[in-house]
Amino acid sequence: MDVWQITVATLRRWYIFLPLLALTAGAVQVVGAGVAPEYEVAGTALITPGSAPAPVPNPYGGEDQANAAVAIVLNSAEMRARVQAEGLLPSYEVASRSRSTIMTVSVRGGDADQAEVTADFVFGLAVEELEQRQSSAGIPPAAQYGLDVLAAPSLQAVVYDGKLQVQAITGLLGASLALVVAVLFDDIVGLVRRRRARRRGAAALPDEPVTDGLPAWPEDAGPAVEPRRDRDHAHA
Repeated sequence: MDVWQITVATLRRWYIFLPLLALTAGAVQVVGAGVAPEYEVAGTALITPGSAPAPVPNPYGGEDQANAAVAIVLNSAEMRARVQAEGLLPSYEVASRSRSTIMTVSVRGGDADQAEVTADFVFGLAVEELEQRQSSAGIPPAAQYGLDVLAAPSLQAVVYDGKLQVQAITGLLGASLALVVAVLFDDIVGLVRRRRARRRGAAALPDEPVTDGLPAWPEDAGPAVEPRRDRDHAHA
């Protein structure tokens, strides 16, 4: 069945297709209302140099290298597991700008307050990472790189991506099901009508008696005509 036949069948069974399509629209609204939005929280921090010269080389190298290294550590599975163990959201992202000391932490979740607490906790992990690695290298606190929060974590946007995706999937499945039901119903109706037409046609045909595979001679047709050559031979 091609596209044209499907279209024609759907138009013929509009009284099946349209109600199912209306039910699909209602289902899309109900499903969408049941999906909660997500809240996106973001904060920005800056890697700062120490106030005193370091007696030994810094293990991070420069400040921008420290920024990139800390971002990698914070995005690791180990750190995410630690955040989750605190009852916070592991769905955070730490981004460091190339050749920059600016770090951004973004968190998305179903609770705005929990997302803000998560971002604050991640900044705390960044401070901890900086202190531990530099202290292990023998750098005094006054010479260590630090972290200065430029913009505290705050709500940036309310995201409805999940809601729209669920609604789109529900609408597509519902419309497809309505189309299949309408076309299938049209095929069934057509099949029933063809069978009835064949039965009526078979009932309208007269019964023909058959003898030895050939039609029988009609009873009111009289005796069969004797062949001509047989009559001539009899007169002779």
